[in-house]
Amino acid sequence: MTSMQNPHASTSSSFHRRLPPLHALEVFAAAARCGTFSKAARELFVTQGAVSRQIQQLEQHLGVTLFVRHRNGLRATAEAEALLPVVEQAFGRVVRICESLRNAGQVLTLRMPPTLAARWFLPLLPSLRLLMPDMDVRVTTYDAWEPRFEDSDVDAAIIQGRGDWAGVEALPLMPELLTPVCSPELARKLKKPADLAGLPLLHCHPLSGWSRWLDCAGVGEITSHRGQTFDTLELALSAATRSQGVALGDLNLVQESLKDGVLVAPFETVLDQGMSYYLVYPSQRAQLPKIRGLCEWLTSGLPQVSI
Repeated sequence: MTSMQNPHASTSSSFHRRLPPLHALEVFAAAARCGTFSKAARELFVTQGAVSRQIQQLEQHLGVTLFVRHRNGLRATAEAEALLPVVEQAFGRVVRICESLRNAGQVLTLRMPPTLAARWFLPLLPSLRLLMPDMDVRVTTYDAWEPRFEDSDVDAAIIQGRGDWAGVEALPLMPELLTPVCSPELARKLKKPADLAGLPLLHCHPLSGWSRWLDCAGVGEITSHRGQTFDTLELALSAATRSQGVALGDLNLVQESLKDGVLVAPFETVLDQGMSYYLVYPSQRAQLPKIRGLCEWLTSGLPQVSI
Protein backbone atom coordinates (compact mmCIF):
# COMPACT_ATOMS: atom_id res chain seq x y z
CA MET A 1 0.00 0.00 0.00
CA THR A 2 1.35 3.41 -1.01
CA SER A 3 1.73 5.93 1.79
CA MET A 4 0.58 9.45 0.92
CA GLN A 5 2.43 12.21 2.78
CA ASN A 6 2.01 15.96 2.82
CA PRO A 7 5.04 17.30 0.86
CA HIS A 8 5.05 20.42 3.02
CA ALA A 9 4.96 18.60 6.36
CA SER A 10 8.69 18.19 6.89
CA THR A 11 9.41 21.74 5.76
CA SER A 12 6.69 23.12 8.04
CA SER A 13 7.97 21.10 11.01
CA SER A 14 11.56 22.24 10.47
CA PHE A 15 10.42 25.84 10.09
CA HIS A 16 8.41 25.62 13.32
CA ARG A 17 11.44 24.35 15.26
CA ARG A 18 13.61 27.23 14.07
CA LEU A 19 11.04 29.99 14.60
CA PRO A 20 11.24 31.88 17.92
CA PRO A 21 8.03 32.22 20.00
CA LEU A 22 5.98 34.87 18.23
CA HIS A 23 4.62 36.37 21.44
CA ALA A 24 8.16 36.72 22.76
CA LEU A 25 9.11 38.59 19.57
CA GLU A 26 6.15 40.93 20.08
CA VAL A 27 7.21 41.60 23.66
CA PHE A 28 10.81 42.13 22.56
CA ALA A 29 9.73 44.78 20.01
CA ALA A 30 7.66 46.57 22.65
CA ALA A 31 10.51 46.54 25.17
CA ALA A 32 12.98 47.88 22.60
CA ARG A 33 10.55 50.58 21.58
CA CYS A 34 9.61 51.62 25.14
CA GLY A 35 13.09 51.43 26.69
CA THR A 36 11.97 49.75 29.92
CA PHE A 37 10.16 46.54 30.86
CA SER A 38 7.65 48.47 32.95
CA LYS A 39 6.60 50.72 30.06
CA ALA A 40 6.39 47.71 27.75
CA ALA A 41 4.20 45.93 30.32
CA ARG A 42 1.79 48.88 30.42
CA GLU A 43 1.63 48.99 26.62
CA LEU A 44 0.91 45.26 26.41
CA PHE A 45 -1.42 45.16 29.46
CA VAL A 46 0.67 42.51 31.23
CA THR A 47 2.90 42.48 34.31
CA GLN A 48 6.54 43.52 34.26
CA GLY A 49 7.45 40.01 35.33
CA ALA A 50 5.64 38.58 32.29
CA VAL A 51 7.68 40.83 30.01
CA SER A 52 10.92 39.78 31.72
CA ARG A 53 10.05 36.08 31.31
CA GLN A 54 9.27 36.48 27.60
CA ILE A 55 12.59 38.25 27.01
CA GLN A 56 14.46 35.53 28.90
CA GLN A 57 12.69 32.87 26.82
CA LEU A 58 13.69 34.62 23.60
CA GLU A 59 17.28 35.07 24.76
CA GLN A 60 17.49 31.37 25.59
CA HIS A 61 16.06 30.44 22.21
CA LEU A 62 18.55 32.65 20.36
CA GLY A 63 21.50 32.08 22.64
CA VAL A 64 22.29 35.81 22.90
CA THR A 65 21.72 38.68 25.32
CA LEU A 66 19.24 41.24 23.97
CA PHE A 67 19.16 43.89 26.70
CA VAL A 68 21.54 45.22 29.32
CA ARG A 69 19.93 46.88 32.33
CA HIS A 70 21.20 50.24 33.55
CA ARG A 71 19.97 52.90 35.95
CA ASN A 72 17.75 54.69 33.42
CA GLY A 73 16.27 51.64 31.73
CA LEU A 74 17.48 49.22 29.08
CA ARG A 75 20.25 49.30 26.54
CA ALA A 76 19.72 47.16 23.46
CA THR A 77 22.69 45.03 22.51
CA ALA A 78 24.05 44.87 18.97
CA GLU A 79 22.13 41.62 18.49
CA ALA A 80 18.89 43.31 19.55
CA GLU A 81 19.48 46.24 17.21
CA ALA A 82 19.98 43.81 14.33
CA LEU A 83 16.84 41.85 15.22
CA LEU A 84 14.44 44.75 15.87
CA PRO A 85 13.95 46.11 12.32
CA VAL A 86 13.41 42.58 10.98
CA VAL A 87 10.77 41.86 13.62
CA GLU A 88 9.00 45.17 13.05
CA GLN A 89 8.98 44.67 9.30
CA ALA A 90 7.69 41.11 9.61
CA PHE A 91 4.89 42.04 12.00
CA GLY A 92 4.04 45.03 9.82
CA ARG A 93 3.63 42.78 6.80
CA VAL A 94 1.41 40.39 8.76
CA VAL A 95 -0.78 43.29 9.91
CA ARG A 96 -1.09 44.64 6.35
CA ILE A 97 -1.99 41.32 4.77
CA CYS A 98 -4.53 40.54 7.51
CA GLU A 99 -6.08 43.97 7.03
CA SER A 100 -6.26 43.45 3.29
CA LEU A 101 -7.87 40.02 3.76
CA ARG A 102 -10.48 41.46 6.10
CA ASN A 103 -11.33 44.20 3.61
CA ALA A 104 -10.72 42.21 0.43
CA GLY A 105 -14.35 42.11 -0.60
CA GLN A 106 -15.21 45.72 0.25
CA VAL A 107 -12.15 47.71 -0.87
CA LEU A 108 -10.82 48.17 -4.41
CA THR A 109 -7.44 49.91 -4.44
CA LEU A 110 -6.21 51.20 -7.80
CA ARG A 111 -2.93 52.83 -8.74
CA MET A 112 -2.32 54.94 -11.84
CA PRO A 113 -0.37 57.95 -13.15
CA PRO A 114 -1.54 61.23 -11.59
CA THR A 115 -2.52 62.89 -14.89
CA LEU A 116 -4.55 59.86 -15.93
CA ALA A 117 -6.26 59.81 -12.53
CA ALA A 118 -7.20 63.49 -12.61
CA ARG A 119 -8.14 63.89 -16.28
CA TRP A 120 -9.48 60.49 -17.32
CA PHE A 121 -10.40 58.31 -14.35
CA LEU A 122 -11.96 60.90 -12.04
CA PRO A 123 -14.74 61.91 -14.48
CA LEU A 124 -15.59 58.22 -14.95
CA LEU A 125 -15.57 57.31 -11.25
CA PRO A 126 -19.31 57.97 -10.64
CA SER A 127 -20.24 55.30 -13.21
CA LEU A 128 -17.98 52.79 -11.44
CA ARG A 129 -19.67 53.58 -8.14
CA LEU A 130 -23.06 52.94 -9.76
CA LEU A 131 -21.87 49.51 -10.92
CA MET A 132 -20.24 48.65 -7.56
CA PRO A 133 -22.18 50.71 -4.97
CA ASP A 134 -20.93 48.76 -1.94
CA MET A 135 -17.26 48.99 -2.95
CA ASP A 136 -14.88 51.46 -1.32
CA VAL A 137 -12.79 52.58 -4.32
CA ARG A 138 -9.39 53.97 -3.35
CA VAL A 139 -7.05 55.62 -5.83
CA THR A 140 -3.31 56.16 -5.38
CA THR A 141 -1.08 57.78 -7.96
CA TYR A 142 2.43 57.12 -9.21
CA ASP A 143 4.32 57.13 -12.49
CA ALA A 144 5.83 53.78 -13.37
CA TRP A 145 6.45 51.63 -16.40
CA GLU A 146 6.49 48.30 -14.57
CA PRO A 147 3.67 46.73 -12.53
CA ARG A 148 4.66 46.09 -8.92
CA PHE A 149 2.32 44.54 -6.38
CA GLU A 150 4.79 43.24 -3.78
CA ASP A 151 4.39 44.65 -0.27
CA SER A 152 1.33 46.56 -1.40
CA ASP A 153 -2.43 46.44 -0.92
CA VAL A 154 -3.01 47.63 -4.51
CA ASP A 155 -5.48 45.37 -6.33
CA ALA A 156 -4.83 46.64 -9.86
CA ALA A 157 -2.96 49.38 -11.68
CA ILE A 158 -3.22 51.31 -14.93
CA ILE A 159 0.14 51.82 -16.61
CA GLN A 160 1.59 52.59 -20.02
CA GLY A 161 3.47 50.05 -22.03
CA ARG A 162 3.11 47.34 -24.63
CA GLY A 163 1.34 44.77 -22.47
CA ASP A 164 4.23 42.32 -22.28
CA TRP A 165 4.79 42.14 -18.52
CA ALA A 166 5.34 38.76 -16.88
CA GLY A 167 3.19 37.45 -14.05
CA VAL A 168 0.25 39.81 -14.56
CA GLU A 169 -2.90 40.01 -16.63
CA ALA A 170 -2.91 43.05 -18.95
CA LEU A 171 -6.21 44.40 -20.30
CA PRO A 172 -5.70 47.01 -23.08
CA LEU A 173 -7.72 50.18 -22.51
CA MET A 174 -6.65 52.80 -25.06
CA PRO A 175 -3.65 53.80 -27.16
CA GLU A 176 -1.46 56.75 -26.26
CA LEU A 177 -2.19 59.47 -28.85
CA LEU A 178 0.17 62.46 -28.69
CA THR A 179 -0.38 65.86 -30.26
CA PRO A 180 0.60 69.45 -29.36
CA VAL A 181 -1.84 71.40 -27.18
CA CYS A 182 -1.70 75.00 -26.03
CA SER A 183 -3.82 77.93 -24.96
CA PRO A 184 -6.10 79.66 -27.50
CA GLU A 185 -3.79 82.69 -27.30
CA LEU A 186 -0.75 80.71 -28.44
CA ALA A 187 -2.77 78.70 -30.94
CA ARG A 188 -3.36 81.86 -32.97
CA LYS A 189 0.40 81.96 -33.62
CA LEU A 190 0.50 78.39 -34.93
CA LYS A 191 -0.60 78.09 -38.54
CA LYS A 192 1.69 75.17 -39.37
CA PRO A 193 4.01 72.83 -37.43
CA ALA A 194 7.10 74.85 -38.45
CA ASP A 195 5.74 77.74 -36.35
CA LEU A 196 6.62 75.73 -33.21
CA ALA A 197 10.22 76.88 -33.70
CA GLY A 198 9.26 80.27 -32.25
CA LEU A 199 7.50 79.01 -29.09
CA PRO A 200 8.66 77.25 -25.89
CA LEU A 201 8.07 73.51 -25.78
CA LEU A 202 6.85 71.99 -22.52
CA HIS A 203 8.22 68.56 -21.65
CA CYS A 204 7.59 65.73 -19.21
CA HIS A 205 9.34 62.39 -18.88
CA PRO A 206 10.16 60.61 -21.11
CA LEU A 207 11.65 63.46 -23.15
CA SER A 208 11.66 61.70 -26.54
CA GLY A 209 8.03 62.48 -27.37
CA TRP A 210 8.57 65.91 -28.86
CA SER A 211 11.42 64.76 -31.09
CA ARG A 212 9.31 61.94 -32.51
CA TRP A 213 6.26 64.13 -33.05
CA LEU A 214 8.32 66.76 -34.88
CA ASP A 215 9.74 64.05 -37.13
CA CYS A 216 6.25 62.71 -37.74
CA ALA A 217 5.03 66.22 -38.69
CA GLY A 218 7.92 66.71 -41.13
CA VAL A 219 9.72 69.40 -39.11
CA GLY A 220 12.43 67.31 -37.49
CA GLU A 221 14.92 70.14 -37.94
CA ILE A 222 13.30 72.04 -35.05
CA THR A 223 15.29 71.66 -31.84
CA SER A 224 13.14 69.58 -29.52
CA HIS A 225 15.15 69.66 -26.27
CA ARG A 226 14.37 73.21 -25.24
CA GLY A 227 11.84 74.82 -22.96
CA GLN A 228 10.61 73.82 -19.51
CA THR A 229 10.64 70.23 -18.22
CA PHE A 230 8.16 68.95 -15.61
CA ASP A 231 8.00 65.65 -13.75
CA THR A 232 4.34 65.02 -14.67
CA LEU A 233 2.20 65.60 -17.73
CA GLU A 234 -0.35 67.34 -15.50
CA LEU A 235 2.12 70.15 -14.73
CA ALA A 236 3.02 70.51 -18.40
CA LEU A 237 -0.66 70.75 -19.36
CA SER A 238 -1.32 73.29 -16.59
CA ALA A 239 1.58 75.41 -17.88
CA ALA A 240 0.13 75.15 -21.39
CA THR A 241 -3.24 76.52 -20.25
CA ARG A 242 -1.34 79.53 -18.84
CA SER A 243 0.28 80.27 -22.23
CA GLN A 244 3.73 79.29 -20.94
CA GLY A 245 4.37 77.11 -23.98
CA VAL A 246 3.11 74.17 -26.02
CA ALA A 247 2.73 70.76 -24.38
CA LEU A 248 2.63 67.37 -26.03
CA GLY A 249 -0.67 66.06 -24.72
CA ASP A 250 -2.41 62.72 -24.91
CA LEU A 251 -5.77 63.14 -26.62
CA ASN A 252 -7.34 60.66 -24.18
CA LEU A 253 -6.44 62.94 -21.28
CA VAL A 254 -7.24 66.39 -22.67
CA GLN A 255 -10.74 65.86 -24.09
CA GLU A 256 -12.41 67.85 -21.31
CA SER A 257 -9.95 70.74 -21.69
CA LEU A 258 -10.41 70.76 -25.47
CA LYS A 259 -14.19 70.73 -25.10
CA ASP A 260 -14.08 73.58 -22.57
CA GLY A 261 -11.75 75.60 -24.81
CA VAL A 262 -8.97 76.04 -22.25
CA LEU A 263 -6.67 74.03 -24.53
CA VAL A 264 -6.49 73.84 -28.31
CA ALA A 265 -4.97 71.13 -30.52
CA PRO A 266 -3.77 73.26 -33.47
CA PHE A 267 -2.52 70.45 -35.73
CA GLU A 268 -4.00 67.28 -37.20
CA THR A 269 -0.82 65.22 -36.79
CA VAL A 270 -1.16 62.63 -34.00
CA LEU A 271 1.73 60.43 -32.90
CA ASP A 272 0.96 56.79 -32.06
CA GLN A 273 4.17 55.12 -30.81
CA GLY A 274 2.55 51.76 -30.22
CA MET A 275 2.18 52.46 -26.50
CA SER A 276 -1.13 51.92 -24.73
CA TYR A 277 -2.69 52.16 -21.31
CA TYR A 278 -3.37 48.79 -19.68
CA LEU A 279 -5.20 47.64 -16.61
CA VAL A 280 -2.81 45.18 -14.95
CA TYR A 281 -3.32 42.90 -11.97
CA PRO A 282 -1.70 39.72 -10.60
CA SER A 283 -2.90 36.63 -12.44
CA GLN A 284 -3.99 34.97 -9.18
CA ARG A 285 -6.52 37.76 -8.57
CA ALA A 286 -8.28 37.37 -11.91
CA GLN A 287 -11.28 35.54 -10.44
CA LEU A 288 -11.95 37.98 -7.61
CA PRO A 289 -15.44 39.49 -8.06
CA LYS A 290 -14.13 43.03 -7.67
CA ILE A 291 -11.51 42.49 -10.40
CA ARG A 292 -14.07 40.92 -12.73
CA GLY A 293 -16.43 43.84 -12.08
CA LEU A 294 -13.67 46.36 -12.77
CA CYS A 295 -12.75 44.66 -16.06
CA GLU A 296 -16.40 44.53 -17.10
CA TRP A 297 -16.78 48.24 -16.41
CA LEU A 298 -13.61 49.18 -18.26
CA THR A 299 -14.54 47.20 -21.38
CA SER A 300 -18.15 48.37 -21.66
CA GLY A 301 -18.83 51.80 -23.01
CA LEU A 302 -15.72 53.78 -22.04
CA PRO A 303 -15.28 56.91 -24.16
CA GLN A 304 -13.08 56.41 -27.22
CA VAL A 305 -11.07 59.12 -28.96
CA SER A 306 -11.43 59.29 -32.74
CA ILE A 307 -8.57 60.68 -34.81
